Amino acid sequence: KRTFVTSSQILFMPVETIDVPTMGDSISEGTIVDLPVAVGDYVGPDDVVVVLETDKVSVDVRANIGGAVTELLGEMDDVVEVGSP
Repeated sequence: KRTFVTSSQILFMPVETIDVPTMGDSISEGTIVDLPVAVGDYVGPDDVVVVLETDKVSVDVRANIGGAVTELLGEMDDVVEVGSP
């Protein structure tokens, strides 16, 4: 389910970047395999915003707080490093 957020609502929300989480001791990067949100969507706390996959694990990356998605810093099939935004 997607909820549209107007630009006037976005102006009053803090901006928070979600970093790529640690996925294991020997894992330094993952591939974006799903982006279930788009710019303008509203996400709640603990909503999945991206799914990363490695050769060992698949990880749901979740929002820490609720708010509007203002920018996506990666695309499908991008390889992202642990700790990067």
